[in-house]
Amino acid sequence: MTTESRIELLQHPVVRLLITDTLDDARALLQRFQEVDSFNAYVHERMPVVLIAMLIMFFISLGCVMGIVTLLPDMHWVFVLPMLLLLPIVLAGSLFVQVYVFLSWIEGRSMERALAPRHKAPRGAITTWIRTKLNLDLGPFPSVPWLPAAIFYLAPLLMLASSWRNAAVAFIMLGILMPIAYALLDR
Repeated sequence: MTTESRIELLQHPVVRLLITDTLDDARALLQRFQEVDSFNAYVHERMPVVLIAMLIMFFISLGCVMGIVTLLPDMHWVFVLPMLLLLPIVLAGSLFVQVYVFLSWIEGRSMERALAPRHKAPRGAITTWIRTKLNLDLGPFPSVPWLPAAIFYLAPLLMLASSWRNAAVAFIMLGILMPIAYALLDR
């Protein structure tokens, strides 16, 4: 493959939306983590809780892998080899999406803390409901790479739900409760 054809491939809208833009955003997030002292200090002060959250995200990524393992081989034996090849890609992709969204969320929380009364991002309906009912501020909604999230996170969890509903509900609830527990510990 020539260099020109690789560049053309990377400029394709779907590839750009799926890979290039998301990786650029992740690189910028990592750079902000390294350069912005308040963001860096916020994460380092809460490192035990952040590491527990990362462990939970890894566990949820294993649930995404289970979605592929439980559904595709049951469909036809031809899917076994592609399934084996997809496992590390789905594990890495779902973990990447979760960590990116989590760090984007933490960045928003750290920025609100640093700018306290001067800047409050608008809240959505669910966040407002949680704030009034649980007296818990989840912070601003994070940046979500929707296409990679749908491919590497939502689709495998839907596959898991179609073959093993109770496990899928457990992983989804874990994904919902993890940020709430983090916010409770971060008061």
